[in-house]
Amino acid sequence: MGEWYYGKGGQQEGPFDEVTLRQRIAAGQVSPTDLVWREGMAEWLPLSQVAELSSSSSVVAPSSGAAPASPYAPPGGNPALYAAAPATSGLAIASLVCGILALVSSCMYVGILFGIPAVICGHMAMKKIADPQDPVGGKGMALAGLICGYIGSLVSLVIIGVVVFALNATDGGFSKIIEEVERQQSENQEQIEESQRQVEDAGEDAH
Repeated sequence: MGEWYYGKGGQQEGPFDEVTLRQRIAAGQVSPTDLVWREGMAEWLPLSQVAELSSSSSVVAPSSGAAPASPYAPPGGNPALYAAAPATSGLAIASLVCGILALVSSCMYVGILFGIPAVICGHMAMKKIADPQDPVGGKGMALAGLICGYIGSLVSLVIIGVVVFALNATDGGFSKIIEEVERQQSENQEQIEESQRQVEDAGEDAH
């Protein structure tokens, strides 16, 4: 025989062998309306509805009313008796992976390439997780992927903006230097040409 459990006052007790449970029933520690369960039962049932326990005890069936819904989960046994945990969303996993890559690579200016997929997959995963028609798990992973994706993308954008600003400022400085050199060259060329004209004029006057 399997081991027994019973629920009383919102607490789940057990496991007990059948002899111990019958002793508790006889002592009044388990009432007819308390729920009991053992491996092999499809659901928790009031003690008064379990024939193998109530038939040989002083259990009195409740006067009326349907069996109360069980607040307890089967403590063990056949997994088919209770619902399995929902599968983890593949989009949530993809969002977390891309988010981590975005965070790690943000200092190399390419974090945004991973951050955008992380954000997209994260939002799609959160929407799918919230759908009651097709429940899936992975909410924490999707949320972490979203956060990492946003942070990685933001850091990348900031770094790219700083680099572009620095390049523009540097280009402006170079332009001024080049303009100054060209101006000096032009003035020097004019002075050379002026000197040549003066020399030619002096030669003509000597003749």
